[in-house]
Amino acid sequence: MSTDKASPGKAGQARSGRPRAVSFDAILDAATRIADERGLDAVTFRAVAERLEVSPMAIHRTTGGVDALRHALVSRIVGEATRSVDWPGDWQSILRTFANELHDLLMRHPVVLEAHRSAPLVGPGADDAALRVVAALRTAGLDERAAVYAYGTLHDFVTGHVAIRLGRGGPERLPLPPERRAMSVFIEHHDYDRRFAYGLDLVIGGITAAAAAPVPHEEQR
Repeated sequence: MSTDKASPGKAGQARSGRPRAVSFDAILDAATRIADERGLDAVTFRAVAERLEVSPMAIHRTTGGVDALRHALVSRIVGEATRSVDWPGDWQSILRTFANELHDLLMRHPVVLEAHRSAPLVGPGADDAALRVVAALRTAGLDERAAVYAYGTLHDFVTGHVAIRLGRGGPERLPLPPERRAMSVFIEHHDYDRRFAYGLDLVIGGITAAAAAPVPHEEQR
């Protein structure tokens, strides 16, 4: 009759039958890296489990569902970004800070832009940032309706610019034949950073002009 004993680790695993526990923060860290590398759809229980060297069931037990996990990772990214913003005092600087911070967030974490295509950004501080910008526009002289639309214009400029930049990559990657490239208006002036800065100046300049000479509601289209 054998007297060999199972190792403590194997015995404990056999007795409990439960997957090794893993913290929610560790799961979010791994899921965020996967999402940034391969997109939100790549965040699955199996992918996260392989990254953390645990069983998929351990991920499921901690998160409750893959949709909840994806929502949580985007929420955490947005929350961390908004908490770190050092807001200035004057309204134009607030608009510029918001635009630059949103631009940098989306460039660092394209998964946030991916999630934003189907739903508004969520996370601790996301709504506060939007309300802060709208309040700044009100101090510039815009009424509530104009301030909200001005915020939307600024927001759409940033997200649109980043979406094109991420989708196309550098100008050398544009799929244009040599003769078409030679005729392109961007061939000598295709710097994404300068385009963003110039566009932001135009947007804020337009808002400044609108605040100085507001258009009555009945004349707006």
